[in-house]
Amino acid sequence: MTDNAASDWPLPVSFYFLVEFQSKLDRFQTSFTEVSGLNMQLSTVEKPSDSGMWIKMPGGVKYGNITLKRPVPLTSDDTFTQWVDKCLQADKDKRMIPYDMIVKLLGKDGKPLMGWKCSHSYPTQWNLDALNAEKSGLATESVIISCNRMDRIKI
Repeated sequence: MTDNAASDWPLPVSFYFLVEFQSKLDRFQTSFTEVSGLNMQLSTVEKPSDSGMWIKMPGGVKYGNITLKRPVPLTSDDTFTQWVDKCLQADKDKRMIPYDMIVKLLGKDGKPLMGWKCSHSYPTQWNLDALNAEKSGLATESVIISCNRMDRIKI
């Protein structure tokens, strides 16, 4: 008989993850306190059938905006901050460089269990959370990322 103790059951935990960014020329990783918005949705289109009844048909897939949160870095020399600044301050003469963003859920040994690849990702918004003199907490920034495709990947 096998031992089914809870300690032998490798359930993934949501607080142990890694976020990597890669392009053809560059690769880096950055730590975040929270990643949210990893979702896909199949849209539905209603069309009339030959018999005059309305039927529902699958449309295209929509991908959610991904929100990355972290404490505000004290310097602007990290690669993620430079990339976000360059993208959000791009004008007609500058090119925005998209990255493939890979979110990896890690096991207790630090090895990836599963992941999600968000292809052709780029930042669309940067927010500084409220500064509040009545509370003690970290100054936190949020970056909203859009992507063209999202896939669950086996690692």
